[in-house]
Amino acid sequence: MFNINNFTIYKVLYYLSGLVVPILVTINSLNKFTYYKFNNSNTKTNTIRGKLLLLTTITFLTTLAFLISNYVFINLKLINFFLSNNEYLVKFNIYIQILIVLLISTFLIFKKTKILLKKIILINFLIFSTFSWYSQINNSFLIDVVPFHIFKSVNMNIFNVIFLLAIETVFYLWTYISYNSRLSDWKVPKLCLKDFSPILNIAIFYLLIMFYYSILFK
Repeated sequence: MFNINNFTIYKVLYYLSGLVVPILVTINSLNKFTYYKFNNSNTKTNTIRGKLLLLTTITFLTTLAFLISNYVFINLKLINFFLSNNEYLVKFNIYIQILIVLLISTFLIFKKTKILLKKIILINFLIFSTFSWYSQINNSFLIDVVPFHIFKSVNMNIFNVIFLLAIETVFYLWTYISYNSRLSDWKVPKLCLKDFSPILNIAIFYLLIMFYYSILFK
């Protein structure tokens, strides 16, 4: 289908998937799924406090930090494997991984470093997309670098989008929890119906991207 001597619509779409689509995803994420504003009008009555808030905060903070650390770690393995053809040079033991999760969790608490992490995630997405695109052109190594065996039968572009979708969703929920002075006041409004609309928008957008990749590489 991708013979360089044959010009087909599939070939055009394929090259778009490697060059244009990841850039559009990045721009859209930065513009629509990064800077959120919330209404604090219901903080006096319908709020989460005390132990429940502590449990909620720890759960979403560590989950997001874990997703980010693993996403970046996969990319480090990709870069290392591409440069040295040896994925085993990049390995972290459990203690280093815990330290990285704690470090990322600290960065996520502060607004400026949280936005910086989001931009790093999007750069990570672009790099992953480039490696995936390159490896598919060259029938190369990418599938062996992913440390999760369950994804070895999944298209790597879809895997990349699924990972970003998970991060985007948890990022939104964490932003909602940590918005303005909610954590310092130790009270967070319970989610109402309209607060779920950004999650729906995120899901629809990335499902469309996955549908595009599934059609392209079926």
